[in-house]
Amino acid sequence: MAASLAHRGPDGERIHAEEDVALGFRRLAILDLSEAGMQPFVSDDGRLRLLHNGEIYNYVELRAELEGHGHRFRTGTDTEVLLASYREWGEACVERLNGMWAFAVWDSERRSLFASRDRFGVKPFYYREDGSRLVFASELKAFRAAREPLIANGPVVRDYLERGQLDVGDETFFAGIRRLPPGHTLRFDRDGLRVRPYWRLAPGEPPADPVEAVRELFLDSVRIQLRSDVRIGTCLSGGIDSSAIACSVHHLLRDGGAAARQVGPHQQTFTAYFPERGYDERPFAEAIVDRIGAEPHWVTFSPEEAVERIPLVVEAQEEPFGSTSIVAQWHVMRAAREAGVVVTLDGQGADELFAGYHGYAGYRFADLLARGRLPSLAGELRGFHRLHGWGARRAATELARPFLPQSAKRELRGRLLGGSGLVHADLRGPARSLERGASPFPDRLRRQLELVHGRLGLPELLRYADRNSMAHSIESRVPFLDHRLVELVFSLDGGELIRSGWTKSVLRRALSDLLPPVVRDRVDKLGFVTPEKGWLRGPLGELASDLFASRVFAERGLVDPAGARERLERHRAGTVNAGWELWRALNVELWARAYLDGPAAS
Repeated sequence: MAASLAHRGPDGERIHAEEDVALGFRRLAILDLSEAGMQPFVSDDGRLRLLHNGEIYNYVELRAELEGHGHRFRTGTDTEVLLASYREWGEACVERLNGMWAFAVWDSERRSLFASRDRFGVKPFYYREDGSRLVFASELKAFRAAREPLIANGPVVRDYLERGQLDVGDETFFAGIRRLPPGHTLRFDRDGLRVRPYWRLAPGEPPADPVEAVRELFLDSVRIQLRSDVRIGTCLSGGIDSSAIACSVHHLLRDGGAAARQVGPHQQTFTAYFPERGYDERPFAEAIVDRIGAEPHWVTFSPEEAVERIPLVVEAQEEPFGSTSIVAQWHVMRAAREAGVVVTLDGQGADELFAGYHGYAGYRFADLLARGRLPSLAGELRGFHRLHGWGARRAATELARPFLPQSAKRELRGRLLGGSGLVHADLRGPARSLERGASPFPDRLRRQLELVHGRLGLPELLRYADRNSMAHSIESRVPFLDHRLVELVFSLDGGELIRSGWTKSVLRRALSDLLPPVVRDRVDKLGFVTPEKGWLRGPLGELASDLFASRVFAERGLVDPAGARERLERHRAGTVNAGWELWRALNVELWARAYLDGPAAS
């Protein structure tokens, strides 16, 4: 199992075994590169052993506090601080941590394992438990070395094919293997398995000056996430989110708010682009590069290269993914590692935090309507017409969306986009519920953002980033997901997020002086995309045609063979645009061949 995760830890391996227990670790050295940082990290009395994946960004402050309680430290690692925190505060230590983590502590005296995953699930933790035996790992591929075979989880496959659902709840694409939910802990001992939450978003008291508060906390998040003993670079798309990070790093280095040692004389940025119209954000990224004096790396690849490398990305991702944009992210991470970067800063989570997608506008409209604030609603409608060209029909459609149940929206999407016709007859049935229970937030906008943060959207994006970065032995950090910042933004009224047609309003205002106007005032929303539809009319379509015609595909029982072939033929002929749903059908087959079939499958 440890050997299968060598890419997550190329800097060393250690195994610990005792009666009925085995712990394996692969190290990616980030803090204190000496051998003293190797894991499992053992307590001074030999009773506790810690496996830790990720970073505790506030380890400096925690270490000082723990020294005041009498703890002494022999390394410069955050891992030793984490173990001391567990010894001092027990399970409640997780409430004091600021970072991204998945960790497990084995107590040999109590014969008990305690594990935790960070509040948003930036770092992964998977497990399989049969009542008397627990197997856990950072990646699903490690379970191929365990005893039980890997079997497809039919309902999860169906919901992906039909509705594009991914990483919802604790179920995975593999039957019997679960993920520890974000913000949860796990204990396994002679009394069995217990999983419980330790954190959830809740309404808070908004600050007197939201703009200044957002600026202060975001800059502090970037500051502490620059703590590293290895080289740091920045993923730069040209959008507001990644640009905010790059410009904040530059600001902190210039003003002495952070040490430049691990960034280097010039901040290294990594940008994926495609020359096709509508897929090239280089002009915006170049504006950032010029503003901060960065050393840019421009990453692109041909459709043929994409087809050649898709199997590598499928292997890295372990479960199907939403689109071929993940292939672009894989190439960006490869370029970063080739440039000597071991840690990247990434803008994941900002759209989900600051209501960056245009689809959130309808929830803001609905809140204003429900409160009877008709003049404000009229002002927002005028703003979206002025900035985005929305007419009455588009505005009415967006306004209606919040009043539909999540299940109805997904059902409608599956039927309209043709995903329903791709599900094999043996898998058809009702979708799993997307509801998460009662929300503590009174307004529709924050309820939707909470749903996206915890269940529908952000979890899959974080999985993509973790697997693509770690496939190249890179640690990807996400400053927008500092829990202090998230809690702050969720305390704000929707008018701070969406104002007069401007999305991410409070973020734009908070960093107004750091961002060049051409980026700060962008109103288009390209996203991190690839020319997928065109690729499926070229080399990627040829690959799909070959696989859809194979005997293995016809007999697998996951995708409807006739439906997939018919949809592909129509897409390649140009009579429909079916890029996303065809990618899902192709991705399921590629995933099945990589993880369910034997090496001789064809």
